[in-house]
Amino acid sequence: MHTVTSTRVRSILPRTVFLSAFALGVLASATASGDPSLPPYTYNFDSVAPDSSESEAPQLGAALGTVTDPVQRVIHSVVSVEVNTLEGARTESTFGAVRSGSGVVLDANGLIATVGYIVAEADTVKVTFANGITDDAEVVAYDDSIGVGLLRTKNFRSTIAIELGDSSDIEKDQKVLVLPASGEQGARAVSVGKIKPFTAGWEYVLNDAIHTYPPSAEFSGAALLSDKARLLGIGSLVSIDIDIDPKVRVPGNIFIPIDTLKNVMGELLTKGRSDSSVKPWIGVETKNTKEGIQVGSVYEDGPAAKAGIKTGDKIVAVDQKQVIKVADLYARLWTDSEPGDKIHLLVLRDQQYANVPVETVDRYEWLNLRGDELEDSETKLTEMSE
Repeated sequence: MHTVTSTRVRSILPRTVFLSAFALGVLASATASGDPSLPPYTYNFDSVAPDSSESEAPQLGAALGTVTDPVQRVIHSVVSVEVNTLEGARTESTFGAVRSGSGVVLDANGLIATVGYIVAEADTVKVTFANGITDDAEVVAYDDSIGVGLLRTKNFRSTIAIELGDSSDIEKDQKVLVLPASGEQGARAVSVGKIKPFTAGWEYVLNDAIHTYPPSAEFSGAALLSDKARLLGIGSLVSIDIDIDPKVRVPGNIFIPIDTLKNVMGELLTKGRSDSSVKPWIGVETKNTKEGIQVGSVYEDGPAAKAGIKTGDKIVAVDQKQVIKVADLYARLWTDSEPGDKIHLLVLRDQQYANVPVETVDRYEWLNLRGDELEDSETKLTEMSE
C-alpha cells in the first residue's frame, strides 16, 4: 500500500496519442457534446480543459479530486486488480494462487466490477488506480452464473466512475474499444461479431454474450467501451471461435454484457450473488463431440468424482431423458433439479452403459468462499452511473 510521490494526479500515460484513430474518436465523442463541427475520429488535445486536481496528490483514505480532463476520466475509471487466494483454494489449479486483471469503477464509493474468476476464493485483494494509489479491497459479490465479481475499496474512494451504456443496443460489426488497466498501452479497437449465448463446458452459460475480434491480450476484467466512452461489457474470456458469418471464424474475446450485470445488481449487493446462481452443480467439464457429450475432466472431490464419473465418459441421459449437446445437459439439470437433489446420469464407458447416481451441490458450498465478505453492501444503487 502506498501513495504517489508526485504532486500531479494525472496518469503517467502519455497524452499525445491514444493508440488508434478509433480510440481517439471514442474519447472525442465523449467530450463533443453533440458538436457537429468536430470531425470523426480526431481529438484536439490542446483544447482539453486543465486537470483541476493536479496541485496535490490524493492520500489513502481520501477521495480523488475532480478530474476534468476527459481522457484522464476514462483512464481513471479502469483499475488494476491483484488477488492472492485462500490456502487450499479449489480454483488454484485452474487459475493459479495469484491472479491479476482489470476492474471498472462503477460508483464514487469504491465499487468495482471485474470478471469473477479473478476474485473467486480470494484471501487478499489490492486495487491500483491510474494515479498510482494502491488500496486493499473486499469482495462484495461473486457470481459464477454470469461470471462477475464486485469489489469495494476499503479506504480510497475514487470520484471517477464509468458511465454505463446499454449493451442491448450493440450491433454486429460495431466498432468498440477494449480498455484495460494499462490504459493506452493495452487499449485496442475491435469489432463486434455476433451477440449470442456462450455455452462453456464448465457448467456455464452466458446469454447475450458479446463476441469481439481481433483478440485483446489484456481482456480479463477490461472495460468494453462504446464510441461515447460508455461501458458496454466486462472482459471475460479469450476464444478461438468468434463467428463473423456462417463461413468465417476468427480468434477474439467474450465480454459479459453490462445489461446482464445491471439486471442483477440489486441481488449482488444485498445477497453477494444472483438468484440465478443457486442451481445444482455436478463438477465436470464437458464438450460436444460427434458421439455426444464427452467428459473432458472431473473436479477433484466434486459430486461427479465422488459418484465415479471419469474423464472420457459420455453422458447420454439425465434422469432417463436424453441429452445430445452440452446445452441440453445444463437445461435438464437447471430446470428439473435443485442443489442437493440426486440425479441419475446414464453414462457410456467402454461400450457399456451405467446409470450413475450423483448428489448435486450448490457450487458455492464446494468453493472456499468467505461468507463474511459477501454480506450486504453499503453502496447505494442510486449512486451508480447511469
